[in-house]
Amino acid sequence: MPRPLRIEFENAYYHVMNRGAGRKNIFKSNQHREIFIELLAEANQLFGVEIHAYCLMNNHYHLLVKTPYPNLSRSMRHINGLYTQRYNRLEKTDGALFRGRYKAIIISYDEYLLNVSRYIHLNPVTANIVEHAHQFKWSSYNYFINPANKPTWLHTRDILSMIGQAEDYHLFMCLGVDTETTKFYKKEKTPAIYGSLKFKDTLLNPLDCEKIYAAITDYNLTRTLPSTDEIILICSRFFDMAAEDILRGVPGKENLQRKIAIYGCRRWAQATLSQIANKFYCRSHSNVCNVVTEIDNLTKHKNELKLMLDELYEEVFNN
Repeated sequence: MPRPLRIEFENAYYHVMNRGAGRKNIFKSNQHREIFIELLAEANQLFGVEIHAYCLMNNHYHLLVKTPYPNLSRSMRHINGLYTQRYNRLEKTDGALFRGRYKAIIISYDEYLLNVSRYIHLNPVTANIVEHAHQFKWSSYNYFINPANKPTWLHTRDILSMIGQAEDYHLFMCLGVDTETTKFYKKEKTPAIYGSLKFKDTLLNPLDCEKIYAAITDYNLTRTLPSTDEIILICSRFFDMAAEDILRGVPGKENLQRKIAIYGCRRWAQATLSQIANKFYCRSHSNVCNVVTEIDNLTKHKNELKLMLDELYEEVFNN
């Protein structure tokens, strides 16, 4: 099963979230929330992780954090692990509290960061828990507009520096979540990076094939995917074959190149079985499934095929 795409580096910004197993509440009382906030302060002190925004809903939380050191995993292991222990001790329960590993989205340091902070702070309003963000006690929003009692571990300067003063941030909040951010978070599976294409390429291009394959689902969601036509064109050039021969195959001949193109359209372009079957004149969807399974199996035993796919993969995504 593919793992989450984890990219850690110095001074990275992340939107971190997690929810209760089976969508159950992870905060049943104010005492629970106070414990979690204490752990945020601990993480800041022990690991240097900076908390730039937070919102503690009933069955999930949102954090906007910066890691001066590349140690997000270590920091979140501390927060989630200790919170689970203390929650279970209070509730006299046992076992996992969260549905699994946290989701961490890398956020570009520009308007994307500013917009994500607004998305986090408006969560209680979007969920119809309160009418205005300042009415919700368990988020960092009130410290942005009234910093008098702001805890030392909460960093508001980076976000406020993008917008101006506290009153400017309040007006910014009144505009509501922007369309681009809404669309991003409404996706069934949220990509691991939120930022410009250049920002994504800067983070994704240095990754080695092993890390990419291990987290291929997250990687493909995050990378701007090629079209089936682009993959067919690149395969045609790569194998020095006519595109029509790639699509239809050569009668009476084993056509590995065609199978690789079908595989690429499924794995790299994330095209549907129906789209691929129509494009390659397959009799049925099962033909496409059989080809993809065959190539997957062959790569486990034929290193030369795996190397060829790696080379073609580079051609596709660096075209």
